[in-house]
Amino acid sequence: MMKKLKNLVGLPLVYAGVAVLVLSYVTGLSRLNAVLALGLLLVVAGTAGYVWRLRKEGRF
Repeated sequence: MMKKLKNLVGLPLVYAGVAVLVLSYVTGLSRLNAVLALGLLLVVAGTAGYVWRLRKEGRF
């Protein structure tokens, strides 16, 4: 079960990071570094997880 979930978290993390960044801009919280860092961290972790999964499957 955990192995299957680990393979599916790449793109949803990227989507969550983008949503955090968009919501921070819309609500005016884009001046807070912690919120921006959270969005950036989610995007980078999601991208790394997605690339890791592609490399593991041999498609990259």
